[in-house]
Amino acid sequence: MRPASEPPKATGCARNLVIAADEAIYVLSRHWLLAVNLLAGLYAGLPVLAPYLESRGLHVPARVIYLVYSMVCHQMPTRSFFIFGYKMAFCQRDTAVYGTIFVAGVLYGLLRPRVKPLPVWLAVLMALPMAVDGTGQLFGFWESTAWSRVITGALFGFALVWLVYPYVDEACGEIRATVVEKFHKADIPLPGAARRREREL
Repeated sequence: MRPASEPPKATGCARNLVIAADEAIYVLSRHWLLAVNLLAGLYAGLPVLAPYLESRGLHVPARVIYLVYSMVCHQMPTRSFFIFGYKMAFCQRDTAVYGTIFVAGVLYGLLRPRVKPLPVWLAVLMALPMAVDGTGQLFGFWESTAWSRVITGALFGFALVWLVYPYVDEACGEIRATVVEKFHKADIPLPGAARRREREL
């Protein structure tokens, strides 16, 4: 008889699904930064692509990009950069925020072992200029400049990556260790190249 506290073991198709899910979790936990950087690069790059497409006469795909990004950005011409003779699909502040998130993410990948999380108080301090600049502009106290939007947006994006990414990395490491232990106990090989790397450790 199995003890009442011991859960029943999955078998057959259910077991295969559990193993496949664990393998996917393992691979994602190992390559999360690559996935996030690719998504950040795509998200930051499409607003640059839109004016280029317009300049080449490819109006339909350009307008699709403008439409999608209009849901998250006001796209006001007076607060946007123009390239190739057309307005970007992001305002200047958003361009700085998401462009910096992408660049800082790549830098984090290069410096990963030496980067410690940014203290929360310092992250708040770095985000404060954007909050002040944006709020003051919103209520008509002043009109922010392109430089103030870019600098404050870049500070916020950099602080966000420096604060969050090390914690995500740590959490993914713990998840990966749990999956490795689980697979070793069940005598299940880890997926592909990851299996070879674990044997070398």
